[in-house]
Amino acid sequence: MSLTFQQLRCVRQVVESGFSVSRAANALHTTQPGVSKMVRALEKEIGVDLFVRSGNRLTALTDAGKEAFALCERVLQDAQALKRLKQEVPGADEGTLRVGTTHVHARYSLIPVAKRFLAAYPKVKLEFTIGSPSQMLAGVLAGTIDLALCTLPDPVPRGVISAKAYEIGRCLIVPTHHPLLKAGRVTLEDIARWPLITYDASYTSGSVVQREFQRRSIEPWVVMRATDASIIKAYVAAGVGVAILQKMAYDPAVDKDLRSIRIDHLFPPSTAMISFRRDHLLKPFAFDFIRMIAPAGARKVIEQTKAGAHAFGE
Repeated sequence: MSLTFQQLRCVRQVVESGFSVSRAANALHTTQPGVSKMVRALEKEIGVDLFVRSGNRLTALTDAGKEAFALCERVLQDAQALKRLKQEVPGADEGTLRVGTTHVHARYSLIPVAKRFLAAYPKVKLEFTIGSPSQMLAGVLAGTIDLALCTLPDPVPRGVISAKAYEIGRCLIVPTHHPLLKAGRVTLEDIARWPLITYDASYTSGSVVQREFQRRSIEPWVVMRATDASIIKAYVAAGVGVAILQKMAYDPAVDKDLRSIRIDHLFPPSTAMISFRRDHLLKPFAFDFIRMIAPAGARKVIEQTKAGAHAFGE
């Protein structure tokens, strides 16, 4: 007996149906015994139990089941990609490039890249997904995202290759005429005296700031945790608090009601990384997209993929 796509679909549907075999059977247009039989057959074939059982009920995934579920998702995603291959790759300069990134890169660094890329590849469909770094890497691993541009979450999923794009420095932004503008070399203690608007900890910018305060045993007064730089700047401009922001998100010509203070001595820079799945087929135009963001990063990606099955033309 061998594994079948229908067995994999059964496992996925049971999980997505909240471990209800009846709902899974309805979604798959089959019977409950049919679903149970395929799940059991798959477990017998691979030699492990995928589900925790309470009597005849499935209640959760076992540890092995969690890993198997991720693999099922990947296989089904790749199978779908194979079906799209004829439509997506009629030529080297045609297809779809799915890019995942966070708000700050999408707003402040990728707009000129997107314009340049679309001018060079008018037949390529460029699709962006916005979310947290962990969400973007999960998309890379699942095959729903071709390339991710973001800082790396901890831990980094196995099977993901990453190359440096650029460093991200930080600054302290305050309203015009704020007392901290006269403070000279600002300390963490100085910042902690004021209401702080910061990124959510699921974003590297938020976790880095939080970690530095914790390391010094300082507890700042956080009045807002946000995921979007434009929201953070709006609330600082309104006088709600001060904020630690990526330098790329502050433009004195645009943000005229804000001022920037150097804090390189307080917070280490982060690194934006270009990431993709090790076994994912990158098309030639994907490498050009990487080149437009980070030429040095593109060279590393090329070196790392030469030994694999990735297509690329110098």
